[in-house]
Amino acid sequence: MNNINWRGIDLNLLLTFDALFQFKSVSAASKFMNLGQPATSYNLKRLRELLDDPLFERVGNTMVATKRANEIAPKVDAILSIIRKDILPISKFDPINFDGMFIVGLNDYAEQIFGPDIFDYLQQVSPKAKILFKPVDNENGVHLLEQHNTDLCIGVFNSLPESVVSTFLYREKHLCTFDNSKLETQLPISLEEYLQVPQVIVTANECLTTKVDETLANYGIERNVVLGTTRFLTIRRMLSGRKMLAVMAEMVGRSDLIDDQLTLCEPPIDIPDFDVEMIGLKRNKHHPKQVWLSEKIKNIIQTKVQKK
Repeated sequence: MNNINWRGIDLNLLLTFDALFQFKSVSAASKFMNLGQPATSYNLKRLRELLDDPLFERVGNTMVATKRANEIAPKVDAILSIIRKDILPISKFDPINFDGMFIVGLNDYAEQIFGPDIFDYLQQVSPKAKILFKPVDNENGVHLLEQHNTDLCIGVFNSLPESVVSTFLYREKHLCTFDNSKLETQLPISLEEYLQVPQVIVTANECLTTKVDETLANYGIERNVVLGTTRFLTIRRMLSGRKMLAVMAEMVGRSDLIDDQLTLCEPPIDIPDFDVEMIGLKRNKHHPKQVWLSEKIKNIIQTKVQKK
């Protein structure tokens, strides 16, 4: 095996052998392959040298296969069949018969708002499949894609490497959220009261600051942050019945997953909107499963956002 010149083997040789075996004629094989007769004869010469066997001998107008050729013909046919049926065609993803796993990374916000809709849809159209949601944030999204077989990640990502492809889902805005039965403030809330009221923030680390605080610092002012949490819906529970407020994503504030009576209003300062994206590995973006899943999840999320 080590003495075989593997560089001398190419698909054209197998195609030539298969055509000669079928048509038993150099001219007929050449016509079938859209190849000149000299090229077919040259390929036959290479095959004979490679396999150390004449393979086909002319008897009248017919190329008769040798014993060696008859032995390898079924194997060559099997190899070409695999290439034709399993390698070259771009197979369409078949969700109804898919019995593997969909792995989707979602940040806390996206999982709470969109997770149920994604699950319901996938269960309906792909009943044999399993579904796994993984927690994702700006720091670990690429790691989940590269190291943990995650199909897609949904969230807010500041910087992405060239190996990742990003799909814009929608632009989210910030709103002030509070229980006005306790706060009893005029709407929209004034900047003075906004700065005085204790605030709750979402933070992925131990810092009790966000980009909102950077914006305030540019005006030479600061707010009174008293609580940080990684859970978006925890904030809504904390706001109910307390004189506190939070600046949070509009979709979270308007979500009906919690039955409360919170008030939403525009913040008294300009807080930049942010983009929610779906990311995946660029090298997999043409895979049928990836194409199908990306399209369906994008439609699910954008449809829900339009209905808010």
